[in-house]
Amino acid sequence: IRSGEATMTEVAEVSEPANVSDGFFELGFELVKSESTSDKYEILGDDMQVITLEMQPDQVMISEPGTMLTMSKDIKTEVVWDDCCARMCGGEPPMNVKYTNEGEKGFVGFTPNMPAKIIPMNLDQYPNGMNAQKGAYMSSQGQVKAGFSLDCCSATCCCSGMGCCRQKLEGDGVAFLNATGTVIKKELASGEMLVVDTESLVAWDAGVGLGVQATGGCCVACLGGEGCCNTTVTGPGDVWIQSMNLSKLKRSMGVEITMRNQSGGAPITHEEMDR
Repeated sequence: IRSGEATMTEVAEVSEPANVSDGFFELGFELVKSESTSDKYEILGDDMQVITLEMQPDQVMISEPGTMLTMSKDIKTEVVWDDCCARMCGGEPPMNVKYTNEGEKGFVGFTPNMPAKIIPMNLDQYPNGMNAQKGAYMSSQGQVKAGFSLDCCSATCCCSGMGCCRQKLEGDGVAFLNATGTVIKKELASGEMLVVDTESLVAWDAGVGLGVQATGGCCVACLGGEGCCNTTVTGPGDVWIQSMNLSKLKRSMGVEITMRNQSGGAPITHEEMDR
C-alpha cells in the first residue's frame, strides 16, 4: 500500500480483485488478502510471507519461537512463559519470544514456521474473542492473549476436527495467524449455517456456534473423501476458511517422517543389515 492510503488504525484484510466474479460476493464470501497497514506493519509476498513491524522505543512484540527473520540491532529478545498451560492447550508452544525495542525507532520481521499466508485479525472488532484451529497463532501486536476454550460436547470434540480444547484469542490488539492456501471469509447472519470441511476452518468469532453433521450414507462416508462428518458453523459472526490445511498438503505430497536407529548396536531392520 502506498503511503497515505491507510491510516494507523485501519487493518486491511479484504480485497476484491477484478478476476473474482460478482456471484462469489453475492453469496456473502470475501477473498481475504494479507495487506499492509501504513506506519504499522507491512506484509510482503504472495505466499510463505514476511511481515515487518515498525517498533517505537520500548514497544513490545510477542511471537512464537522460530518465526524471527530479521530485526534491528537494539531489539532485545527474551523467552516468556506466561499462561504456558493455556497456550499448550490451545496448540501453541509453552513459551513465546518477547521482542522489546531498547533503542530508537526500529523494526522486527517475522515469517511463519510453515509455508503459509499471514492473516491479520483485529481483535478490537471481536469483544468476545476469536476461536482458531490449533497452531494458527503466529505473533501479535498489542494486548493479545493466546489461550484456549473448552468444548464439552462429545459430538464436536470427536468429529468437528477441533478437539476438546480450541485455541482462543482475546484482547485489544492485532493477532497474526498462519493460514495455508487461499483464504476466504464469510459473515454469517443470525441462524445462518455453513457446512465446512473439517480441516479447512481457520478461525471463527466466539459467538459462532460450532457443530457437526453427517456427510451422507455409508458409501459417501467410506468413499467420498470427507469421512463420516463435516463441520458446521452457525451465525451470527465471521468465519475464515482455508483451501489447503497443512496436514492435507503433507498427505498430497506424500510426506512421511521416519525414525532411524541412532543409538548404535545391532541393526533392527533388514534394510539396515543390507547397508
